Amino acid sequence: MGLTLLIIAVCIIFGLAAWFAAHDPLPVSSIRAAIKDAEPKRFSPRRTLFVIGPAANAHACRIQRKLLRPAIAALIAEDVSVIEVYGQNRPRKNGEPMQWLDASLLRHALDAEEGFFVIYVDDAGKTVFRREAPMLARDIVERAGLKAAFDPDIGQGKKSLVLRKLRAA
Repeated sequence: MGLTLLIIAVCIIFGLAAWFAAHDPLPVSSIRAAIKDAEPKRFSPRRTLFVIGPAANAHACRIQRKLLRPAIAALIAEDVSVIEVYGQNRPRKNGEPMQWLDASLLRHALDAEEGFFVIYVDDAGKTVFRREAPMLARDIVERAGLKAAFDPDIGQGKKSLVLRKLRAA
C-alpha cells in the first residue's frame, strides 16, 4: 500500500511539472530582475566629496556648506556625489539620508574619526586631497580635476564675510 501511494505521488508531481512546462515558460528574466532589485546596494566611494564633521552646526561645517554652494553646478555636471557625515547621524548623499550606511564605519574607513575633514575620492578610488579645514569651492574643483565650468563670481557682488574669516584664520 505504501509503495502504491509513493508511485501515485511521483506520477502527480511529474504530471504537474509537465503541465507547467506545457503552458507558460517560467519568467526567468522577471525572476532575475526581482532578485537584482532585492539585493542590497553596494557602496562605492568613487567620485565622491566627503564633508565630515563633529556636528552639522559646527563652525567649520557651516562654513564649508556656504563655501560649497557656488560649486554645486560644477559637481552635478561632473556627476560627483557629496556625502556629509556629521557626528553619529546618518550620512547624507546629495541631501538624501543613506539609511544603510553607518557613520562610524565610514569615518573609520576614511581615517577621519575625530574633527573636520574634506576628502575627495576620484574614479580610481584614490584620495585626491584631504584637508582638515574648510576649502574654497574653486580650490575643490581645481584640486579634484573637474572640467566643468565654474564661475566663482556668480552671486558674489561684495566681499564674502566667510572668506574674510578664512583669511584671518
